[in-house]
Amino acid sequence: CCGIILFIWKFLAYLHDEGLLSFSMTHRQWLYDLSKIREEEIQQDVLLHITEHMIRHVSKQIQIGLKFAACLGPFFDGNVLEMAIKDRNSDACVVAERAKTMLEFCVNNGFFRAVGPNGYAWAHDQIQQAAYDLIPLPKRDAFHLLISIRIIGEASPSELEDLIYIVVDNMNRGSKLIEDIDQRHDAASLNLQAGEKSLQASAFHSAANFFMSGISLLEDESWETHYRLTLGLYDAASEALFVTGDFSKLSFLIEKPLANAHSFEDKLNTHNNLIRSLAASSKYEEGTMKCFDILAQLGESIPTDITADIYRDEALQVKRLLNRKSLDLLSLPLMTDTQKMAAMQFMNHVLLMTWSFNLKLNHILVFRMASLSILHGISNLSCFAFACYGAWLVS
Repeated sequence: CCGIILFIWKFLAYLHDEGLLSFSMTHRQWLYDLSKIREEEIQQDVLLHITEHMIRHVSKQIQIGLKFAACLGPFFDGNVLEMAIKDRNSDACVVAERAKTMLEFCVNNGFFRAVGPNGYAWAHDQIQQAAYDLIPLPKRDAFHLLISIRIIGEASPSELEDLIYIVVDNMNRGSKLIEDIDQRHDAASLNLQAGEKSLQASAFHSAANFFMSGISLLEDESWETHYRLTLGLYDAASEALFVTGDFSKLSFLIEKPLANAHSFEDKLNTHNNLIRSLAASSKYEEGTMKCFDILAQLGESIPTDITADIYRDEALQVKRLLNRKSLDLLSLPLMTDTQKMAAMQFMNHVLLMTWSFNLKLNHILVFRMASLSILHGISNLSCFAFACYGAWLVS
């Protein structure tokens, strides 16, 4: 509705400016020449035609403000626009007054709508696009990078946390211009921060894009010079790619952390997401075999050839542990051994994958998980293990 009203209002204003529509005080009516109006070359996209006309008639100072605002998204805060406009040599009061004048002009002329005390929204996405098109194509990357640098320089730590999406989005658009290696690592760190914030908001596709952008800023040497940052980006990216179902990209991504992580423990998160992707792709046998390799490194050897003796021994082990007079499941301590917690996680993967094609192996995993929980404490997977054990008892 607002868009249609804007079309009509600005189209009538355009006709008036061109002398094709006027109000006669003498005759007290609107005068127009319909034949001349019909001769006007109106583009198919009426809104684009109108916005181009509007922009041609505003001052250079207003155009500069429109360029910056166009890079801040469909909604933006007036204070953020001030940060983007202000360069290091500008007086804060002068910039504030310039931004205020620009915003008032744009609201009065239909570019923006005021939203809240100091918020603004573009009246239409095509108006924002028309303003963005004022930035010459070869200079757009540098323009975006400049905005991110200025906001980082002006914002407090708490403000930067709130503005992280705007900062990182603009920085990534100009990231190919960042040549200094330390600055590239700083940009990668900001992408990690933005991606983690997106994960918390369940915006998994956005998170994956931020993490992958951060990874693109790293070099092979980053595994040595900025190990935690590099590992964090790869771990987070594998998680986001799994959730979004981009398994082909995930399988390619995991090669580097598996090759460069400093310890087996640092590879576990990558292994975990790989197994989950194989299970989600119904590659149960492949996923099971990979789990066996990982469990062996965690000190838990799982038999693959289940004989009657092995089956009986595993079942009796759980029974003996449960029959101890002093045992109270509700009083068991929490599991604290990180290797045993990891083993529970990978056993659970096998448990979920084998129920459809190898019930004997499935039962062995139930017995092992129950035994681990009794011997080493309760984890978040213990209740599932005990529930499966109960189902086995009554089966």
